[in-house]
Amino acid sequence: MNFKQIVILLLVLGSLTLSISKGFTKTLIISDSHGTGAFGLKLTNLFESQKEEVSFFAYGGTTAIDWIEGNNLTWGFWEHQPGLQDVRSTNQAAPIFEKLLKKIKPTQVIIVLGTNLLWRELLPKDAASIQTLINLSRQMGAKCFWVGPPDLKPKYENQQRRVLEIHQQLEQEIPGTHCALIKSWNFTTYPQSLGDGIHYDQIQGNGQELAEAWAAKVFKEVTSSKH
Repeated sequence: MNFKQIVILLLVLGSLTLSISKGFTKTLIISDSHGTGAFGLKLTNLFESQKEEVSFFAYGGTTAIDWIEGNNLTWGFWEHQPGLQDVRSTNQAAPIFEKLLKKIKPTQVIIVLGTNLLWRELLPKDAASIQTLINLSRQMGAKCFWVGPPDLKPKYENQQRRVLEIHQQLEQEIPGTHCALIKSWNFTTYPQSLGDGIHYDQIQGNGQELAEAWAAKVFKEVTSSKH
C-alpha cells in the first residue's frame, strides 16, 4: 500500500469513526393523518438536516391496531423513504409495523398515534395494540418515542370527553415501558372555532406554522432525550 492509499484509508476510517461517535440514527416514523401534512414534512426535514436517515409512513385514519393488522383504509397517505420519490395517494392498506421494522432495521422509532380513537369508545384491544407496537420496537432494539395527539378541539361532546380518555390511556399504558411518551397536548393549542378541531393544516392563517412548531418541539424532545 502506497502513501496515497494509506492517507485515503485513514480519511475513510476517520469519517466512519466520526459518524459512529455522533450516533448516526436510522429513524422509522409511523403516523396518522397528522403526518401527511406540515407536521410530517417539518419533522422529516429536521431529522434529515442532521444527516439522519428517515423513513416516514403516514396513513390517515389509523390507530395502533391498523399497523398490526395492515387494515385497508380510504383516507390519504404519504410515504417518504430514503432514495425514493415520495408517494401520496388514497385507498391502500396500512403497512404492517413488524414488517417495516424487519425491512428498515431502525435505531429509533417514533409513533404518532392516538387521535383517531376519538371516533369510537376505547376498547381493551386498544391498550393491547399500544403494548404490541412498543414490544416490537423493543425486540428490534430501537429507541422508542410515542407522540401523543396535539391539543384538539372536536365539535361534539362525546369526542371532547374521549380526548381526556385518550390522554389517560396513553399515560397509563406507556410510562414505565421501553417507550417514552411525548405529551403533545401540553405544548400545542388548537384555536377555538377554527378548522375542523383536529387537523392543524385546516386552520386558516397560521395552521401550517402551528403544525411546524409542534414538529419542532417533538424533534427537540426526541433529540434531547436520554431515554
